[in-house]
Amino acid sequence: MDYAQTTANNPVTTAYFQGRWVAKTIGQTPVMYTTNLGAAFWFQVQQATYVIVDVLKTTPSSSWLAIQIDGLPYQRVAVADLPYRLMLDGQRHIIRVVMSGNTDDDQVWTGNAGFAIKALQTDGELAAIKPGQHSITWLGDSITAGCWVAGRTPATDYRGEANYAAIASDLLNARDVRVAYSAIGLTRAGKGGVPTLPDAMTMLDAQTTWQPTPTDVVVINVGTNDGLAGAAGFTKAFSQFLNQVQALYPNSRLAVLIPFSQRFDRVIRQVVPTFNDIDLIETADWSLTKTDQTHLDLAGSKVAGQQVAATLTQLYPTLFKA
Repeated sequence: MDYAQTTANNPVTTAYFQGRWVAKTIGQTPVMYTTNLGAAFWFQVQQATYVIVDVLKTTPSSSWLAIQIDGLPYQRVAVADLPYRLMLDGQRHIIRVVMSGNTDDDQVWTGNAGFAIKALQTDGELAAIKPGQHSITWLGDSITAGCWVAGRTPATDYRGEANYAAIASDLLNARDVRVAYSAIGLTRAGKGGVPTLPDAMTMLDAQTTWQPTPTDVVVINVGTNDGLAGAAGFTKAFSQFLNQVQALYPNSRLAVLIPFSQRFDRVIRQVVPTFNDIDLIETADWSLTKTDQTHLDLAGSKVAGQQVAATLTQLYPTLFKA
């Protein structure tokens, strides 16, 4: 992943926040707040022996962060153990912190049970770092959020930093913006009080609006949780959703994945060609391994991320160079 030093894009701390974040005051404490797994922030530190990552303790103890230093394997840290002190050697380091896991019981929509970043503290120098040359918005459900990647234990086995969307984004040198929640569909509300995906597109929680930011590409992965709608109900909801996405992202390239579950694959193949400038990505022959009947495991996530990255490179060669 390429990166460049930039100006901090938030009023809270010296970092670049990537994904769906808003500046918010909880109690009397200013924080950067998100309800999305996969949301991240980046910074550079130098001449430091430590950096402390702190959150406001309204964040549930069941949540996890993933911290990466200089592209090395992630260290996962429970929110219950924050503030967390990273011990450093005085050299320059690039640090990425990803919102990695929470549980379906966390009331991210009706309470303040998302991730609230309070501060970075260090004895060295901080600078904000902007990653990537491109940007991708990922719209979907638990699979796109990063749930159940490492196993079947909520939060502990979630990997917002290691699912297919994260892997593809890194391979494509792209910033990752995720609008995805557990159990959500076009016709079904998600867990944690989250409404249907169309209703969540311009809200970060029940009280907080969010303006979609333009990205180079928008990838849509929906349908798996809409079984009760039936083919007719999903056809209507899917068509309306594509219209909504085109209106929200008028200058983005749009691509629709056939869900890895293949649910409503025929409907999706019928509807997508009726729209101008939306590409379809087939997934049936990708041989993806899973933790259960639905969710991709670590190996399956890696394969899917590689396949999606390769396909987007073929679809948009002027944007993503092979």
